[in-house]
Amino acid sequence: MTSAPPGRARRAVATGLVAALAATPVLVACTDDGPGTQRPGRGGGDRSAEAGAAPRTVRTNVEVGEVVGGLGPLKRRRVATGVGRAVDRWWDAAFVDAAYPRRRYRDVFPGFTPGAARAARRDLDRMTSHRLGERIDALVPVRRRVVVDILATRETARAVTARTTLDYRTRGEVNRQVRVSARLFMLYREGWKVFGYDVLQGPKPVTGPRAGGTS
Repeated sequence: MTSAPPGRARRAVATGLVAALAATPVLVACTDDGPGTQRPGRGGGDRSAEAGAAPRTVRTNVEVGEVVGGLGPLKRRRVATGVGRAVDRWWDAAFVDAAYPRRRYRDVFPGFTPGAARAARRDLDRMTSHRLGERIDALVPVRRRVVVDILATRETARAVTARTTLDYRTRGEVNRQVRVSARLFMLYREGWKVFGYDVLQGPKPVTGPRAGGTS
């Protein structure tokens, strides 16, 4: 597979971020189900983990991705850190910080704009653990990663796209490994706020042996 030249890749990122800025106040796109710096997630990944199967605290890996426009390294890192905190709040409320079996999903979209939160509440199966919540005894996060693409002008971040991955494992009636992949479109409004999203939640991909390889 050939990769696009750096200039073309930067233009593609800029186009995506500008499109997000030019969109209506709530831009929500959900994909159908299918197969840096570290900071600790607040969730209780140790609450029901099998002995030795998961660390007591699963740390969120936050990275700066593509940056379009002028923004110094320190400001880039500050933006990425703030975005990482906002993503962690969603993950913790919607997946991790809860007692299972779980039936209630109130206030699970902190850091979302009112319009985006309303849309997300109609989409609980993708945006939370709702689909499995009543059939599991525990949800254990095993990976948390956030890559932050930034659109900036005059040394100020105007919009970001957070490319996120949350992997978790369940125990109980359903024992499953799940991946939540998302693009979160965010603007700064007294903190980074999600105004749109594109989310895929489904079985975690399993890497098998290469063709012709030995097991």
